Amino acid sequence: RAGGDNAAGAVGIGCIEPGSGFISLGTSGVLFVATPDFAPNPAQAVHSFCHAVPGRWHQMAVMLSAASCLTWVSRVTGAASEAALLAEIEAETQGPGSVLFLPYLSGERTPHNDPHATGLFSGLTHATRRSDLGRAVLEGVGFSFADGLAALTAAGTEVQSLAVIGGGARSRLWGAILASILGKPLGYRSGGDLGPAFGAARLARLAVTGEDPRALCLPPPLEERILPNPAWQVAYAAQYQAYRAAYRPV
Repeated sequence: RAGGDNAAGAVGIGCIEPGSGFISLGTSGVLFVATPDFAPNPAQAVHSFCHAVPGRWHQMAVMLSAASCLTWVSRVTGAASEAALLAEIEAETQGPGSVLFLPYLSGERTPHNDPHATGLFSGLTHATRRSDLGRAVLEGVGFSFADGLAALTAAGTEVQSLAVIGGGARSRLWGAILASILGKPLGYRSGGDLGPAFGAARLARLAVTGEDPRALCLPPPLEERILPNPAWQVAYAAQYQAYRAAYRPV
């Protein structure tokens, strides 16, 4: 049985039991959840496929721009690097900002399936700093994951646990923002950045030995767990409604 990079990553990070999932913060973003059955939601561009292990399915919400938005805002604002901008955001912003960002720099898939969707900043004033723009980008990507979670939930999926993988996982501030927007704890597991390669190795072993995937594909050790910030949750719940209202199909 073959699997794509995300399904292999799920095997590597141990997301094979129904309800287990992960957020991938790469150039694009993926919200992946293992499911017991086929659970489609094509109206909101949810991917529903066979898992890489027998007897399992998975759903994916796909956001076409995630960490690439951070790369973009770092470049256009003249930040020395993405890491430098993240440090600036942590030093200068203390909580949810007042600037709103739509991360549709490459169109969007889940839930809009709109290749013509475009990005947007709103709420700018003379007082807006580079760090405010950077934080708005982190939050806007978080709101896009909230859209993805809503689309999966609409298909009947229950998300019981979420890990974080990908280059963007290096920012714990981003993790705190995501946890607060989604209202779910996020787990950081060792080797998360190597998930797909490790998963491919596990799949090769399964093919040779015929082992039970549930015995082999266990989650790696948990390094850190980030909980939602209750005060941030209240602010983000209101901002999410503004985010939803800001999207206008072309």
